[in-house]
Amino acid sequence: MSKKIITIAREYGSGGRLIAQKVAEKLGLVYYDNEIIDLAAKEMGFNVDVIRKVSEEKASGFMYSLSSSAFTLPLNDQVYTMQSKIIRHLADCDNCIIVSGCADYILEDYDNVLKVFIHAPLESRIRRVKESYKEKQDDYKKYVIKKDKTRSNYYNYYTTKKWGQLKNFDLTINSDLGIDKVAEIIAQIYLEGNF
Repeated sequence: MSKKIITIAREYGSGGRLIAQKVAEKLGLVYYDNEIIDLAAKEMGFNVDVIRKVSEEKASGFMYSLSSSAFTLPLNDQVYTMQSKIIRHLADCDNCIIVSGCADYILEDYDNVLKVFIHAPLESRIRRVKESYKEKQDDYKKYVIKKDKTRSNYYNYYTTKKWGQLKNFDLTINSDLGIDKVAEIIAQIYLEGNF
């Protein structure tokens, strides 16, 4: 029997990571987020911080670079490929929640995947970033918009879909309903298994 997976993509500052953690606690599921990047870094033999930075950016410049007399993919593409392999492996092994912008696309041919997109009004996300995040910014609005643009560019580059489009997901939900309430709704849908 195939595993039951929840993928969560989110707008920056929407609270998607916290919601995913709460859903994992409610359902007793394994939760993966930055661990996927860390595993990719380990598999590739690279510094985790370098891979985390690259994992948020699409490849730029020449599609391939010349190295050791052979064509190799840019590091960004190598990281995406490795993350895809890891996400598929995790989905094959256990019921889990995967917080990753492209997981819905990577697992699109899998059965029993509940694809969720968490969003919120810009003002709410700016407030949440100011209150909850360690990052201090001069212009929070510009910062949040830039982070969303980076996520959008990455998703649009590596998938054949458009970031944030409703039809890519089984559920899109506004986190202004309340973090706990949204977690409860997602958990209930998962338990009912109608996805």
